[in-house]
Amino acid sequence: MSPLVITMLILLFTFIALLSGKLSYGVVGATIISLLIITGVLDVSEALAGFSNTNVAIMLCMMVLSGALMKTSLVERIVGLVRNVGHSERALIAGFGLIAAAMSQFMNAFVAVACLLPLITGLCSQLNIKRTKVIYPVMVIALTWIFLFPVGMGASTIAQMNGYLESFGSEFRFNMMDMTIGRLPGVILNTLFCIFILPRVCPDKPSVEFRDDLGREVAKSTLSRPREILCYIIAVVMVVLMILAGTIGIQVYTVAIVGASALALFGILSEKEAFQSINFGMVFFFAAILPLSTALTKTGASDVIADAIITILGGSTNPWLISTVFVLVCFVATQFLSNTGCVQVFTPLALMVCVQLNMNPVGIMSLVNIGCCASYLTPMANPGIPLTMSAGGYSLKDCIKIGILPGLLICAIGVVWCSLFFPAY
Repeated sequence: MSPLVITMLILLFTFIALLSGKLSYGVVGATIISLLIITGVLDVSEALAGFSNTNVAIMLCMMVLSGALMKTSLVERIVGLVRNVGHSERALIAGFGLIAAAMSQFMNAFVAVACLLPLITGLCSQLNIKRTKVIYPVMVIALTWIFLFPVGMGASTIAQMNGYLESFGSEFRFNMMDMTIGRLPGVILNTLFCIFILPRVCPDKPSVEFRDDLGREVAKSTLSRPREILCYIIAVVMVVLMILAGTIGIQVYTVAIVGASALALFGILSEKEAFQSINFGMVFFFAAILPLSTALTKTGASDVIADAIITILGGSTNPWLISTVFVLVCFVATQFLSNTGCVQVFTPLALMVCVQLNMNPVGIMSLVNIGCCASYLTPMANPGIPLTMSAGGYSLKDCIKIGILPGLLICAIGVVWCSLFFPAY
């Protein structure tokens, strides 16, 4: 069997494994590396090169930063602000939605809303506001904002995208704010849509039995006041320096490593806590995807796949059509996959097409991210959806009816904005 065919089969295995959800990211990553070595597609040094990639180091360090911030009273303070936003239906959606948006920069949107649910349901009962009009819009806002800014996992996303670009030999790179810029117009308009229009689509009363015992208590700070302040200072300095890295002539990975080291050095995180904050399965998987990308390029498999996708598109090289197809396919696929897995499946495909057509891939890769994050419709899309269904009494029909409009809206805005701001040629 030729190296090209072997590489295609390894890629197929990766897709099937991710789509099935039966294997963890770490197991899939280890299998990819093993197959690349055993079959001789790559030598040992090439197959393990992902672990020395600077983007992997950035991922690790930003996970540590997120872990440190979760030890502070940041979330608790943000939640305390909700009582000042007013007592109307729209005020509750705006207040809790923006709080969940802030929390989702450092944690999964599901966890953010789970922390807020007792407060949401309690205030709805106290103010005689229908919970069905509030809970789902808050979840959609949280999912829309997740990891938007280059802090925590948001910076890790940039590192992943640049890792893909590097592996496929593209000359383009994401700046720290590119993903934020690409998503921000859609995020803002979708948030306004959720506050002012989406409640009208939500049912007036629960369609199924709901539960009041869902949610989790907002964590209290476990740091002393001086260390908490120091944690905020380190986080702000890290983010600012990472954004300005290209301008002031320093490397992003240097800032990330020094910042993560400072968090441990000053006792904000113990060694055990630092390791616990890292998702090693995801890191291992990303470190395995990078050599697979190298193999796709080395064997010519990427050209074969890109040509096949272009053929499916009718041979069109129109970037607007390509952008629209990818974002809609990702939007549909993410309703049945985790958004993380969806990004890992479709980003390499989009990038291969862009490289083949000599297009700037930044805009289309941003659209893949936008489509994959719009996981609003089904319980399979995101664990936050079944949580929302149980807490608000929504049926599956309700979920599809509520989620389809903000999903299509953010995809449409994304296509227009990314195509204009990141021109393909």
